[in-house]
Amino acid sequence: MSRLKRWIIVASVGFLCLIPLFALVAIAGVVSYWGFGVDHVDSSLFGPNFLVLAEAPPVPERQVYGLVAALVPLLLWLCAQVRLFVMFALCASGRALGTATVRHLRAFSLYAALAVLSGFALSGVMRWAAGEFDDAPLWTHLGFSTTHAAVLFMAAIMFVASHIIEEGYDYKRETEEYV
Repeated sequence: MSRLKRWIIVASVGFLCLIPLFALVAIAGVVSYWGFGVDHVDSSLFGPNFLVLAEAPPVPERQVYGLVAALVPLLLWLCAQVRLFVMFALCASGRALGTATVRHLRAFSLYAALAVLSGFALSGVMRWAAGEFDDAPLWTHLGFSTTHAAVLFMAAIMFVASHIIEEGYDYKRETEEYV
């Protein structure tokens, strides 16, 4: 086994440990804030405001709207993480690159882009449910940050890269058939 293949397997195993952890953190954040109204966590060891989820708790009568609006991008992001998990599971098993890996990479990029776009589209509802901007229509509250742009850019690069890799496999297959 080559050194590169061993490195890919070790990195894949590391990602197989991190991806479920990130998924649990995402679920815990959404459920804590929108489900239970927890906006910060105090710690006797680290002091007050050890973990701050938001500046203020959501408006109680709007909390369910925020939860529903936050669940859409969360579920899309979890779908993206599942595809990434499966891709790294394939890599950890020794099949580093192949058409299945390319499909999972492409699906991850599409789900990640959809998660960002749905989060942007529903951000007005979430901001309204959090008690911001009570005096204007929801469409004026859409929030798009540099983080959204960075994730969309990364997803676009991965989507294009998956097509480049697939094209390389097609050339390899054609060459092997010709020879």
